Amino acid sequence: MNQSLSGIPSIYFCGHEHCQPGHSFGPAVRPHYLIHVVLSGKGIFKHQGHTYSLKSGDSFLIKPMDSTYYEADQTNPWEYAWIGFNGQEIPALLNQTCFQDSCIFICPPDSERKLNLRTLMHSILNTFSSANYNPFTLTGLFLELLGLMTGPSVVEGNSYSTQYIKRAMDYMKNNYGYNIRIQDIAAAIGIDRTYLYRLFMEQQKISPKQYLLQLRIHIASDMLSSSDYSITEIAYSCGFKDAAAFSNQFKKMTGYTPRKFREYLNLEKTIYRKH
Repeated sequence: MNQSLSGIPSIYFCGHEHCQPGHSFGPAVRPHYLIHVVLSGKGIFKHQGHTYSLKSGDSFLIKPMDSTYYEADQTNPWEYAWIGFNGQEIPALLNQTCFQDSCIFICPPDSERKLNLRTLMHSILNTFSSANYNPFTLTGLFLELLGLMTGPSVVEGNSYSTQYIKRAMDYMKNNYGYNIRIQDIAAAIGIDRTYLYRLFMEQQKISPKQYLLQLRIHIASDMLSSSDYSITEIAYSCGFKDAAAFSNQFKKMTGYTPRKFREYLNLEKTIYRKH
């Protein structure tokens, strides 16, 4: 067990096993949290009446006093590594990962996360087994591992592709005012830029770049109609490099320059008030 440090997770133990075909454990409960990361092969994980088929790169979380069962595949048994941990801050940390509403993490396609997860787990195992290790180093590696588990969890009735689209849209809505690139959005949700483009074209019929532009123009329109901010202030606030670029894009999409658009809206408001 790592040394007790106030305010950081307590990591109790780490382990690694290359399972034999059909090797199983449970049903059983644990008094602490436990994450298993599948390094190779495949198997099943059972929790609350649900059975999940997991493969290399996937993970499953066991919460304190949850009854679970897991079993290695008969033909391609899994190799996994695990971390036992606890702490008052753990629920808040897990709520920032896919484990907020799921007990499993499915490694997304078109991603380097599988390799990164494997590398991190080996680093965690090596650090934990070393003499006089630094507990901050171990905790840092553990938090980095959780940071990779931020993809969408499986919610019944929603496909992974739908959830990736939603996460990408949420990212744009929260960051449209910055100089973000499509590759930044893809990286933030853990998929490849090409895969993100394909998802948008399949589900939204426009590219993610075009969706971001439409979002910025929509928000700029609201600001033009409901505020006294200057054209330059609105341009920068909506993520455009300058007022000229903003005006050019705004006219292409609306048929008006921002100034004419605001004048037209003000005229309509004046007419409405008179009547």
